[in-house]
Amino acid sequence: MSQKSFYDLEYLIEINEKRIEEYISAYQKILERLTNIVIVYSALAIFFIPICQDLFQSEITHWLFISSFVIFVGLFSFSLYFTIRLIIPEDVAYLGSPKRYYNTLRWEYEQLIEKQSFDWQENIDKQLQASYVGELERILTTNIRAFVKKSSFYYNALTFSLLSAVPFLICLGFHIMKKEDKIQKVKIIKQEKILNLHLYKLDSIMYDAKKTNSGKPPIKFGTTSNLPGVDNSKVIPSSPFIIRENSSKIRKMKDVPAWWDEDDFKDHNSWSLLSVLNKYFKKLF
Repeated sequence: MSQKSFYDLEYLIEINEKRIEEYISAYQKILERLTNIVIVYSALAIFFIPICQDLFQSEITHWLFISSFVIFVGLFSFSLYFTIRLIIPEDVAYLGSPKRYYNTLRWEYEQLIEKQSFDWQENIDKQLQASYVGELERILTTNIRAFVKKSSFYYNALTFSLLSAVPFLICLGFHIMKKEDKIQKVKIIKQEKILNLHLYKLDSIMYDAKKTNSGKPPIKFGTTSNLPGVDNSKVIPSSPFIIRENSSKIRKMKDVPAWWDEDDFKDHNSWSLLSVLNKYFKKLF
């Protein structure tokens, strides 16, 4: 392996080309890391509008809330300024076509150097390498300057955005406490409304009960059955519910009519529908 020397133009070309590739790659990675700043901005934007409403609608007037909001706006403005500077394109240098060296510059050097000398091609080759090294140095200088500027913009934008999160969290704490107070007030009001509604329903039920009891006809006593040991005149009659077959309609049997005679139905063998209807029409007419 040959020892590398800075007197060797080929070695100078090699190290300059490597440095150019490294700085271009680093420059592109800075733009890729812009997503870190976007994530911080997205987290701050979730509660930014509600906090502004608390301030401008005078819902929160505490001095710490107002001062924290002012500090947040200042730090966030600096961060936004550097973020915009980071997004703005910067001048980056790249290598041109090599045809310029082996065609244009070579012809120009051939006009300047006498061809009679035995080593004129070697001299022209060194001059071309020197021109190429000079171009590489200018490209590297331009890209280093662009990389340093973008790095400073990214660092300042991210730093100020993280610093602005501290007063923003203080404002967020005031906003959350205010929201909890509203929730508790709403719960108390709802409980009062529910209690008043229950009291109103209870009063309505009691009023309807009184009205029903006052307008209710007197209870009828008496039963058609002659039960042993029971005063039939003091027995409250009870009627079953009547359901029509294959129907969901339910009605309650009316009171037993005065002409009802239980003896007609004691003898099931002699009972018939015609005899009952005949007796019914006789008593009516």
